[in-house]
Amino acid sequence: MELPVISLKAKRNSLHPWIFNRMIRHPQKKLKPGTLVEVISKEGDFIGRGIYNFNSNIGIRLLTENISELLDREFFFKKLEQAKALREEILQIHKTSNCYRLVHGEADGLSGLIIDKFADVFVIEPYSAGYVETVDWLASSLQSLYPGSRIAVRPDERTAAKEGVDFSKIAKNYPGPDSLEIKENFLRMKVNLKTGQKTGFFLDQRENRLTLSEYCHNKEVLDCFCYTGGFAISAMLAGARSATGIDLDEDALETAEENARLNSVKVTFQHVNVFDHLRMMTSRGMQADVVILDPAKLAGCTEEIKRAHRTYGDINRLGMQTVRPGGILLTCSCSGLVSESDFLSILTRSAAEAGVVLQIFKISGASQDHPFSTIFPEGRYLKAVFARVFPYIKKT
Repeated sequence: MELPVISLKAKRNSLHPWIFNRMIRHPQKKLKPGTLVEVISKEGDFIGRGIYNFNSNIGIRLLTENISELLDREFFFKKLEQAKALREEILQIHKTSNCYRLVHGEADGLSGLIIDKFADVFVIEPYSAGYVETVDWLASSLQSLYPGSRIAVRPDERTAAKEGVDFSKIAKNYPGPDSLEIKENFLRMKVNLKTGQKTGFFLDQRENRLTLSEYCHNKEVLDCFCYTGGFAISAMLAGARSATGIDLDEDALETAEENARLNSVKVTFQHVNVFDHLRMMTSRGMQADVVILDPAKLAGCTEEIKRAHRTYGDINRLGMQTVRPGGILLTCSCSGLVSESDFLSILTRSAAEAGVVLQIFKISGASQDHPFSTIFPEGRYLKAVFARVFPYIKKT
């Protein structure tokens, strides 16, 4: 298949898979958003093949720089086959869980694509217009690699607006079930594909959920931004004395209640604003042994970074004040635009303002099925900081 040729007007100085609009010599005849193209330098040399979209700031998402590699069904099949090999042959996640992230975008060589495996259902979340035309190749490849599997496409409306494309047809063609049950280590969880955020469940916290549960025996646990209850329920399964989960997402809390019943544990879920609840606890001198802070992404673009820093600072200051002396705080940031060093600086300031000292004993990230690439370091987005919290006593 012969692809339209797009040339660059600026020199490409890195292997990064994104080529921004300002670097591209756009053709006079507009190409449909998501068109597969061949990319050449301004001198006419081959650079690679990828997805072109003049509507997006990311004008080209390179998928290959191998001149002999064509963008056809075989290409996508091989990428998915390689992705499966990492998760099953190397990481062997399937031995303890029937769910994992199969494709983590650029790290798996498929820029702008997320695919999560939930039992026998694969949820495809496209972030690029290019997957409108290639979704059938993806679906047939998945069903070849995982016989009997079902496919669901869950596009994001904001992505569709940015990409200038309609994902509704492929979502209709691949609806998937409304909900299903997964197994993650010792957890059994219901995933709601109709109302759930992103692909329906946050697989990136799998290892952090398991790690935190080891510290919860006979402890009082507070899970802030609890979503469908993963941390709180894990804590109770590990022998926590009590667990409370708080969130503003009513649909998520409804699923959380079901998940608690599914795991035969009792968790108190409350539909409250986390900031208000923590302020109330502080005013009443209420504390917990283990506090989890896992808010949704606070910085989706550069303009939101400053506000995200302030919000992370506020929530951590409040959260630290609700941890009993010597207790444990797990605080997370899934904002890729907030670096690990910046997040640690925020925690340092928040600790000083809260009158506490953090004894950080572990810094983690996303689970192993969320790899990142040396040519796309942005793929390392999740920061998870485990610390003991002690009051700071000033000498007189």
